[in-house]
Amino acid sequence: MTRLWIVRAGAHGERELAAIEQSKLFPGFLEVGDLSIRKDREAVLVELQTAMPDAGAGRLRNFAAQLNQFANRIEIGDYVVLPRKVTNGVAIGIVTGEYTFDADDPFKHSRQIEWKNESIPRDVFKQDLRHSFGAFMTICEVKRNEALERVKTVLETSHDPGSLLGRQGVVAVKSNDEDIDAEAEDYQIDIEDIANQQIISLIKSEFAGHALADLVAEILRLEGYTTKVSPPGADGGVDILAAGGTLGLGEDRICVQVKSGDGAANHDVVLRLIGSVSNTQAQTGLLVSIGGVNAVAQKELDNNFFKLRLWQMPDLLKALFRTYGELSDETRGKLPLKQIWAPMSEGGS
Repeated sequence: MTRLWIVRAGAHGERELAAIEQSKLFPGFLEVGDLSIRKDREAVLVELQTAMPDAGAGRLRNFAAQLNQFANRIEIGDYVVLPRKVTNGVAIGIVTGEYTFDADDPFKHSRQIEWKNESIPRDVFKQDLRHSFGAFMTICEVKRNEALERVKTVLETSHDPGSLLGRQGVVAVKSNDEDIDAEAEDYQIDIEDIANQQIISLIKSEFAGHALADLVAEILRLEGYTTKVSPPGADGGVDILAAGGTLGLGEDRICVQVKSGDGAANHDVVLRLIGSVSNTQAQTGLLVSIGGVNAVAQKELDNNFFKLRLWQMPDLLKALFRTYGELSDETRGKLPLKQIWAPMSEGGS
């Protein structure tokens, strides 16, 4: 029987780009040893008790259930959703390999996957599936509301038909350690992630196209820069010029390129930004990309560490939250937000 799973790539998407580039699932848990000889949950639990001696019993049971699924229960041919952190999309693929452990690999535990789509906007899915994608668990199965068939339909048509049974409820929240079980159908959801995804959707809607450059420029002004925004249209790789110091004549000069589309920025985008930094006599280049960057572009950014910086969605959100109280009434009217406090939960690695 084909199943649908969620496998995450780090709380902050730290394994995400490698997972996409290498066509592998990397669930983390780097302190845990080889699970290839651990054939059930109890055997995995024994390995975890050795690897994580200071963890509580409930947490170990939770992690054992998740890792047992990754190593033993996910089957070749199953579908996997990778909720992405550096964009607001999800990657969807089909498992093509058995569990592998490689002590020399920086991510150690892996399974091979064939990605069918690397970045489907979460807005494509209806609320019940978006909430399922926001479960705290690093590894879990999604069973409810015809999820598998709907994911297949999205891959084919870019449209989620919704549940035929009409059950559009949110994921239930477990209340104690005995109930925390990665083999259960209901999971505690990551409220912060759900909220951030809603804010991202609002940004994409209210600041589409060139308007995103206006938002970024306003944030930079509130952080002490004098800015000049290029008019809509061909910009030659320069959307914003920003400079610090009195009258914007200081040495802190930034050339900003803003990419508002869902697609990942490629190597050419980074090269144009490097050229723009030189042409404008800027000190630094800043690439703001809602869709993130591909692996080749990231390598170019890494090679130009002292010249270039990247804001992906998490970075843009942090900058927005830092300055939100000082944004103009017009901007806050388009992005009505309020701060809340919520309890933390430990569901993954």
